[in-house]
Amino acid sequence: MFARLHSLFSRYFWPIFLLLLSASLALLLWTVRPEDVTYAEMACTFEERDPWCVDSVPAWREGLAFYDSSLSVTHDTLGSLKSLLWEFWNIEFAGAGEGAVAHDAVLPLRVLETRRSGCLGLAWLAMMAAEARQIPLQAILLPGHVFLRYAPAGKPPVNLEPNRRGYSYTDDEYREKYRDGNWSGLEFKPLGARELAGLAAFDIGNLYLDSDVSRALRWYRLADDLFPAYPGIGVNREIAKSRLPDHL
Repeated sequence: MFARLHSLFSRYFWPIFLLLLSASLALLLWTVRPEDVTYAEMACTFEERDPWCVDSVPAWREGLAFYDSSLSVTHDTLGSLKSLLWEFWNIEFAGAGEGAVAHDAVLPLRVLETRRSGCLGLAWLAMMAAEARQIPLQAILLPGHVFLRYAPAGKPPVNLEPNRRGYSYTDDEYREKYRDGNWSGLEFKPLGARELAGLAAFDIGNLYLDSDVSRALRWYRLADDLFPAYPGIGVNREIAKSRLPDHL
């Protein structure tokens, strides 16, 4: 009996989870204007929590207190943000490949627990801190990558590489590093909370593309709902569909 229950749980957990997640996102986007959805609300919704759950996360509260203390002493917004991410929270790069797109490395509340992340998870967490403290920070898209840009009014912007503890590449250096990638025309444009969450759903879908096609397709559908302009979603969704058994 327990084996049968386990089989049923394994079979229906992800369809039900993604159905509930889609419903939660629909409710969130229905109750506020889509452009007003925050990075924190998206993070909580992806974890099937209350949209304002971050205030109950101790590591989050402690991190903002650290940032406030650092800023009051140094008056250095960028330095305080970097200290928060790579000293106080001490977020480490989870490595290339599947490690960077696993749930624990993509979803920011899990990143706070594991202290390991890919570029997207750290960028999402950084944008949550930025919106909480009105820091002029942007998440910028590249082919298969996201980096951060600190852009205060009247001053030159500073790029921050999530996978190298805030190392600063120039835009030209990024263009050279990613010149062989699949450029979509969306690069170097700031991402909103919906788009960043859509990329997270896309990355998670990619994680299952070779092992669980049906689950990958569910994540791609969610990604398309959030970031329909991103062409990679449609491309990978068609790949997934081509791998479905004929009877499905």
